[in-house]
Amino acid sequence: MLFNDIKISQSPQIAPLPSNVEPRLIDNGTLHLEASLAGNAERYTRGETSHTIHVWWARRPHSSMRALAFASLCKDTTSESYDLLKDLTERSDKSILDYTANLLKKQYSYPPKVLDMFGGGGTIPFEVANIGADSYSIDANELSVFIQKCNLYYSQEVDNKKIIGIVRESGYRILEQLRNESETLFPLRNSMERPPFGYFWTYSMNCQKCNYKFYLSKRRWLSKKKDKNIALLIENKTQEQVFTIGTVPGNTKFENETVWLGRTSSKLACPNCGELYENISIKDCNDEIVALVRPAEGKGKEFIDVVEDAIPSLEYMTNFEKRLLGELNIILPDSKLPKWSGIVNPALYGIETHSDFVNLRQRIILLLLIKALRNEYENLKSLQNESTAKYVIALLSSLIDQLVDWNCRLSMWISQNEQVGRAFCGPGVSMYWDYIEIDPVLNGPANLFGKLERIISGISSINKFQVKPKIYHAYAQKLPFEDNFFDAIVTDPPYYDNIYYTVLADFFYAWKRLALELIDEQLFSVKQTDTSHELVASKFRSNTAEQAHEDYCNQFSHAIKEAARVLKDDGTFSLVYSHSSINGWEAIVKAYRNSNLVITSIQPLSIERKQRPRAMTSEAVNTCITLVAHKSFDTKKPAKIAEVLEKIEEISNSFAKDLLDSGWSEEDVGLTVFANGVGMLANISKIEDTKDDNESLTLIAKKVHERFPKFSVKNRKSL
Repeated sequence: MLFNDIKISQSPQIAPLPSNVEPRLIDNGTLHLEASLAGNAERYTRGETSHTIHVWWARRPHSSMRALAFASLCKDTTSESYDLLKDLTERSDKSILDYTANLLKKQYSYPPKVLDMFGGGGTIPFEVANIGADSYSIDANELSVFIQKCNLYYSQEVDNKKIIGIVRESGYRILEQLRNESETLFPLRNSMERPPFGYFWTYSMNCQKCNYKFYLSKRRWLSKKKDKNIALLIENKTQEQVFTIGTVPGNTKFENETVWLGRTSSKLACPNCGELYENISIKDCNDEIVALVRPAEGKGKEFIDVVEDAIPSLEYMTNFEKRLLGELNIILPDSKLPKWSGIVNPALYGIETHSDFVNLRQRIILLLLIKALRNEYENLKSLQNESTAKYVIALLSSLIDQLVDWNCRLSMWISQNEQVGRAFCGPGVSMYWDYIEIDPVLNGPANLFGKLERIISGISSINKFQVKPKIYHAYAQKLPFEDNFFDAIVTDPPYYDNIYYTVLADFFYAWKRLALELIDEQLFSVKQTDTSHELVASKFRSNTAEQAHEDYCNQFSHAIKEAARVLKDDGTFSLVYSHSSINGWEAIVKAYRNSNLVITSIQPLSIERKQRPRAMTSEAVNTCITLVAHKSFDTKKPAKIAEVLEKIEEISNSFAKDLLDSGWSEEDVGLTVFANGVGMLANISKIEDTKDDNESLTLIAKKVHERFPKFSVKNRKSL
């Protein structure tokens, strides 16, 4: 039997280590025991990590990635190294990092070289550098490369002891300039004792048939906190609809009180004459403020009706923007949003460019912030030096991130906790007909002074690395490295069709480039980030769902072959992955099967928060899987599906039972068992008695579901 050598120990060893490989600590199969606990703990705290600085998606906990990097490199598999692994999940102080770096250097006689071929937000290369290894990272997306250069490269060019003070001083100068120059844009700042920090907007239309004015509002709740239940109420008057603020029962449903013909319909009807409208564009509507929120006299927030002078005249703001654009010698972002129904919905309703998703006042605030950042860059070059100026402004450019994400036409109000919700959490971009605008320099939700403090907290986690990381703008399908170069590859690729990184990144990149061309002209010379090498299964880019699946499988296979090429013969390849569909896992099978890599173990990492983007849907999974692989020069052999299913049963009776007893959820345990089946399929040349890999995976999924009923994977097409 092909799978006789599988050992059911910690994480099962689903293939023997190739003879050319010396075992690494990760091959003991114990990673899940410590890294998962540490990762979950970190995800549920707002600790001092680099994640608090820049916006990126699918970020992994630093503690888990530090453990993964160390376990993938460490050649000592004794209990002493396992104890160190446990310590590394809990600590990242200088003493333990220096000890780890010296240990690895002794084992290799040099700092081992490690590649992350999908760098993303830079967590893996950051932690590789933290443990003293020679860290290399690439990404095809310009925004990702910038984030990594900021945290991993620019940070190493400055005086760590002084930098926090410099960032704080510069940040306050920038925000005070923004406060002063935006005074006239918020007339209520100085005319009210408790000025509003939030402005509720919706869209209005005038019926072309009867001229009745009505609102397109869908989200009417202002507060659903205990004993409050405050909402916007609409009354149909003779000439128009009118908003008032009122207290209503907590179980009130507003769905039937909108002009929209159904919750997901794109059609609406005039509430006065019944005239039907479709293909609605915000360009045919008016943005209107319908309520304000300010601090209450005691604790909490107070919702009030709109008052006069809540916003300057359109003429004043138009002239203000025109003057500012001339002063900065720039034009507004005119790059286009893709019109992908179900993925980028705002583009279907008139939000066509990366300057349309903000209203006029929000746009001017962004321009004023860009002006202040550019001024401070020149100021720092004279006060400090160019390296310091680059790093400080690269860090503080994440103030732009805050405005883009939390102060735009796509930023929602969360009535349950009376906070502002992010616009761009992924996987795509939703359209909202109600949005919240903030005054970003007042003490309200999502304000810029709070963001500045989070930036400063994040800086304190960035150490001086023993070896300066190398960051490349490149792509995984054609790595810019020679053969047999890396001791380990540790990476976390895009998961099939989970998140559209370039779509999300462009909302930030389009505005950041106006401030950052001064720092990195090459990275910010284009209007939008590169999509040509993005690894994502998208029917919009490949024309059909079937072609999207084939394209992803082909491109992912190229990337895995490239990984095998640049990995040393005795190296370790640790890849973090998860997906909720059969197709997403079939891509893994095909890619590894077509390479000279053999997956030796599957190790689960419970490091995903339930509130991350994909957890909003019923198809979300909570556990990531680490596929541990090594180079093998043996020929892969065929097998029968019964052999795989037999081993699935063995794993279910042993390792899976241990996970359940340790408190893992049935759903996550089922995914882990299923992923072991994926690894076994990837290690064979073909299944002899099934039609194709999809059928084999479906049979494995059925077997796992019978044992763990809460587990499921969908047999669906790519998005």
